[in-house]
Amino acid sequence: MMKRFVTACMAAWTAMLFLGAAGMAQGNARPDHPNVLVLVLDQLRADQLHCYGNPRSDSPHIDQLAQRGVRFSHFFTVASWTSPSFGSLHTSLYPSQHGVTLFWRPGMPLINKDTPMLAQMFKYHGYYTTAFVNNGLAGEQLTGRGFDEYYEAQRSAQDVNITERLAGNTLYTAPSTTEHVLAWLDRNKSKRFFLYVHFMEPHSPYDPPPQDDLYKSDAYPYMTDAGYDVARGALLRLAMLGDQKAIERLYQLYDGKIHFVDRYVGEILDQLQSLGLDQKTVVLLTSDHGELLYSHPKDFLTFDHRSLYDADLHIPLIVAGSGVPQGRVIDALGSNVDTAPTILDLAGLPDLPDAEGHSLVPLIEGKTTSVNPYVFAEEDVAIPMRSVRDARYKLILNLWTGKEQLFDLERDPGELTDVAAENPEVVKRLDARLREWMKENTPPKAVQLRRWRIYTAPERDTIIDDQTIGGRLLLTGGGWHSDTEPQSGDYGGGCFWTEKGDGSRTAVWRNDDPMLGTYKVSVYYGHPAVGDLATDAPFTIVTDSGEETSRVNFNQGAGQWQLLGTVRNPRYVEETNAADGAIIVDAVRFERVTP
Repeated sequence: MMKRFVTACMAAWTAMLFLGAAGMAQGNARPDHPNVLVLVLDQLRADQLHCYGNPRSDSPHIDQLAQRGVRFSHFFTVASWTSPSFGSLHTSLYPSQHGVTLFWRPGMPLINKDTPMLAQMFKYHGYYTTAFVNNGLAGEQLTGRGFDEYYEAQRSAQDVNITERLAGNTLYTAPSTTEHVLAWLDRNKSKRFFLYVHFMEPHSPYDPPPQDDLYKSDAYPYMTDAGYDVARGALLRLAMLGDQKAIERLYQLYDGKIHFVDRYVGEILDQLQSLGLDQKTVVLLTSDHGELLYSHPKDFLTFDHRSLYDADLHIPLIVAGSGVPQGRVIDALGSNVDTAPTILDLAGLPDLPDAEGHSLVPLIEGKTTSVNPYVFAEEDVAIPMRSVRDARYKLILNLWTGKEQLFDLERDPGELTDVAAENPEVVKRLDARLREWMKENTPPKAVQLRRWRIYTAPERDTIIDDQTIGGRLLLTGGGWHSDTEPQSGDYGGGCFWTEKGDGSRTAVWRNDDPMLGTYKVSVYYGHPAVGDLATDAPFTIVTDSGEETSRVNFNQGAGQWQLLGTVRNPRYVEETNAADGAIIVDAVRFERVTP
């Protein structure tokens, strides 16, 4: 850690030199430096693009971009959700280093002001810098340093359930964003520019307009993705129960949303060509993360992106334009901490001080066949995890339990079969490399706790996780049923339930942020007409120091909160069907009573 501290101090000192103290003149771009256009499509799984293997032709303009440039087939994000991933894209630091690993609020300290960022480097070297950003969790407070112009559609990150709050933003939709971008290009075509465009699409909800909903089948063709709540989220509730037709329909809608935003990517690329800028501009297209879409039923049967599986981590990287060869596919490993070094190298500019990533330009130019023998990822939301992968294997470490999963990506690209027991030497090798990386990147415990306490601010003293939240609540074991009868009195108008059994069916309520302090933990349930209800349903509160189990009689106390226990630093609550009757999955409340 001392090495990292000294390096960070040197980086801050270097930043003052190259970014300029007060009054220092800006640098100047050489005449041969190209323009740079970065296109980011939010929540875009690489494997859902046609040019990455999707049999549906859902991305014709992105496909054309790949054909006239270079496509990286094995490119991965360092974090499975928005803020940490974009923090890494703009700094070339892993999330544990730049510090943004949890959900944040306006006014919260984010990336250190002395940390150099991508746009600052372009600005210092004479580029005119502009950003259009349509996700507040990746907005100006996080990524805005160094831009001459910055347009942000969503300024509030207080409501983290972004699926429920996407309407009514001036620049939210791809059509209106594109209209502004095209006008900006026309006004600034004579300038040397760094233009950063962050489309919110194809982020959920997956609601493409009819002309883009092209892939319908007999799988609920009349249904669309409208959010998680009971009234509108019927498709997601069906998928959460393992309904394969519902899951198929969600993939159809996802591909339709990709087809929708692809059209506007095409309009921007066409504008570059019509203005004569296509030969003077490097274009880079990527994403921040993917989406699980119920692809891991054993342990992450969710719609969202809180895992370290490739459905979340595998993202596109396509580079085309000035000085880039055409029609190449590069299979070497890449990481989104490599994005900033690669962009700067393509522009002929120096790298960011203390960058943890590497330029991928030597791969693009064919000068080497590998830059990264390993790539890493981390997750602090819901369940803290770390992962490392080489060309064939990936190891995922659960920091709470110490459990390690190993996947043979050559034989099992879907990561459905854990082969750790059969490959102890591979586990040992990857574990050693992962722990070496963690030692280098994990902040001191005091620093981490200080960060986490910021995220457990007073306004989050009461947290309710319920069956309308598609990422925090997890059902496993199959055989679940849904109740949405208004007269049942369920929290939020619905619940899930299952028959008594051997405990193999479980429900887990988790929070996004660490819960530090003493909490009262309570459960709420209604009275659905599901037959004989359990009188001894087991609810286990897991904390950082152990666990305690309470038994709940569902025949009593319906429609009110029932206290399960008061504990220190809770992690999650788990219920199983090892009971004498049907069990109900509804809502759990974590209420902090002392810090």
